[in-house]
Amino acid sequence: DTADGNSSTDSSGDSKVYKIGVSTQGWKNEFIKNAVNALEKLDEEMDNVELVMVDSDDSVEQQLSDVDTLIAQGVDGLLFDCLSTEGSSSAVTACKTAGIPVVEFIAYTENEDYETFVGTDVKSSGVMAMDVAAEAIGEEGNVFEIQGTIGHSGQINRGAGIAEALENYPNIELVESQSGEFSKDTAMSITEAWLTKYPEGEIDAIIAHNDQMALGALNACIAANRTEIKIVGIDGALEALQAVAYGSMAGTIVDYCEEECRLALEEMVSILEGNEPQGEILVDYVPVTDAEGAQEFIDMRSE
Repeated sequence: DTADGNSSTDSSGDSKVYKIGVSTQGWKNEFIKNAVNALEKLDEEMDNVELVMVDSDDSVEQQLSDVDTLIAQGVDGLLFDCLSTEGSSSAVTACKTAGIPVVEFIAYTENEDYETFVGTDVKSSGVMAMDVAAEAIGEEGNVFEIQGTIGHSGQINRGAGIAEALENYPNIELVESQSGEFSKDTAMSITEAWLTKYPEGEIDAIIAHNDQMALGALNACIAANRTEIKIVGIDGALEALQAVAYGSMAGTIVDYCEEECRLALEEMVSILEGNEPQGEILVDYVPVTDAEGAQEFIDMRSE
């Protein structure tokens, strides 16, 4: 009879629903919107989780206040895609104090007191972008690089990846690198200036640190009738995937955020069930260079 108490917890143990808070960067960003859509889908599919998702609106103050609210609402755990490496760090401390485990995904804080980080090795996306560009131009010629905002971790790591991969191609020269500040318009004007300075045959490929800048470069090349130039971006933005499918862009390196979200949520459930945190889970980027590969992600991201 004493086992009675246990059996009831056992049966309810199977049906336990974990209330998990999710705080992310601003939802107006297409990449984050893809992640939010993926999490909404997982929320519907998984019976043992109930997600409470909040949009930080790209404000650190808002994000910190959101996390305080989630703690007050009694969430069991927090999935955290931080806005600022430094600025969002105190949210981790607040969760720790409240005894709430944190799984960070996509971006991580300076405060390493979280249980596990799920994301990508950003440098590898630069390596892949260089490899795709090299293949597109037959491993010889002149390559130009449009960098992200100088000092941003994406710019530093993607640039380092491109530089590292370049060493494998003795017949490719990196002629110029300029910061397009992750902006489509800035990248477009940089490319226009290059097209004026370097006549046909002197630019073989342009690699951009994100797809928005790649699309800006593409617009400039189309306007100047210089469509022989191979353009490679990074992220897997819908418009870039469509350009790859259409054949106007040589490739994009897809940041597979849907997989990052799935693994982050599964890791959180695993931790809440009493398992040891994994500490770090890395998801590979996916190079997409043809219509078939592009269509798979287009279907996934436009549902």
